[in-house]
Amino acid sequence: MAALCLAVAPVAAKGLKGKTIYVNPGHGGWTTGDRPTPTINYEYMDTLGFFESKSNLWKGLELRKKLEEAGAKVIMSRTRNGFVTHDLMYNGKANENSPHPAREGSASAYDREETDCDEYGEQQIVGLEKIACQVDSLRPDFFISLHSNAHKRGSTVNYLVILYRGENSKAYQEPSDEMARKAYPYIWENPLSYWSHYSPEKPLVVGDITFMGGTPPGTANRIGVNGYYAVLKHRVPGYLVEGSFHTYDPERQRLLNRDYCRMEGVRYYRGIRAYFGGKPEKNGYLVGAVKSATEQMNHERYVYKEGTDDQWKPINHAMVYLTDKQGRPLRAYCTDQEWNGVFVFDNLKPGKYRLRYEAYGYQTTWQDVEVKADKTTYVLPKLSRQ
Repeated sequence: MAALCLAVAPVAAKGLKGKTIYVNPGHGGWTTGDRPTPTINYEYMDTLGFFESKSNLWKGLELRKKLEEAGAKVIMSRTRNGFVTHDLMYNGKANENSPHPAREGSASAYDREETDCDEYGEQQIVGLEKIACQVDSLRPDFFISLHSNAHKRGSTVNYLVILYRGENSKAYQEPSDEMARKAYPYIWENPLSYWSHYSPEKPLVVGDITFMGGTPPGTANRIGVNGYYAVLKHRVPGYLVEGSFHTYDPERQRLLNRDYCRMEGVRYYRGIRAYFGGKPEKNGYLVGAVKSATEQMNHERYVYKEGTDDQWKPINHAMVYLTDKQGRPLRAYCTDQEWNGVFVFDNLKPGKYRLRYEAYGYQTTWQDVEVKADKTTYVLPKLSRQ
C-alpha cells in the first residue's frame, strides 16, 4: 500500500511554468521622488535624462517578457512612466472630486503621481503600502522590487545589494534569504560595470531592518505586517534589489541606455530561475561598450574610479556590425549619445561571430567572439585614433 501511495503521489512541479510572479519597478513617474539626477547631456528634472523610475521600468518590462516566455504569470505594479492623478490640478483646472481640496492647484508638473490604469486597463500603482496590500491579497509565488541605489554626488561607490524583509539570517518570510543568495551571482555578473564592494563569494544579502538600522520588528502597516521597507511589508517571499548606484556617474550614463537596462532585467530573470528551476535558453547574448583606447573621460558629471575601464572615453554614435565567421553582415547597432558606448545583440544562436567597430576619427577594428546558449558574452573594445 505504501509503495502504491508513493507511485501515485504527485510530483512537485519544477520551473516557472504556472508560477505567479509580482514585479514592482520602483518609484513611478517624473516626480521629485523618482530620484532625478543630472547627466552630461541633461539637467535635473529633464525627462530625457535620468529618472530612477524610468530605468527601473525598462528592467521590469524585460523581466516580465522573460518570465512569461518561461510560462509564468506576471503581475506588475505599473507598466509605464508618466503623469496621472485624481486630486491635483491640471493646466489650471481643479478636480472637483479631489479628496484633498487644500492641495488643489499646489502641484507642479513634477509633483504628479501615477495612480490610474494605462490605456490597456493595466494597474498603475506607486504607493508602497498599496503595493504591499495588493501583494498580500494576491499571494503570488514570488515578489521582486527593482531599484538603483544612491550615495553622495561624485562618489565612486557602486555595489549590488539584495534586501529581504526581516533581520540578517532571519527572513520574516522564508525562503526569501535563500532566493536572494541564489540570485546574487547572476545579477552581479556585469563586466561593463565597476563594483566597489562585495562579490558572489561575499554577497551583500541582508534583512532590511538590520541594513537600515531599524529596531525589530519594525512598524506594522494597515494589514499588520512589519519590517522596514514599506514595499516589503507583506507575507510573500521575495526581495528588493538595489542593482547598482546611479550616483556613480559612469553607471548612471549606462542606465540611460534602455538595452543596458534590459540586460539587467535578463540577469534578474536568471536569478529567479536559479531558484525555481526550468529550462535554459537556447540562444545567447552579446553585450559590450565601445571606448577610446587612448582618451580618458574628462567631465564634471563623469567622476570615475581611477584605474577602471570607466576611465576611458565612451564613443557616441559608433557603429557595431555583427557578422558571421566569413564577415557576412547579420545585424548592426549604433551606440547612443549618452556617453556609455553600450551595444547589445540578443537572441543569438550559439556559435562564432565577428564584430566590426567603426567610428568617425577612429580606426576600424575587428574582433572574433563566441556566443553560448543561455549565456551573455561581454566585450570591451578599445578603438585607436586615426
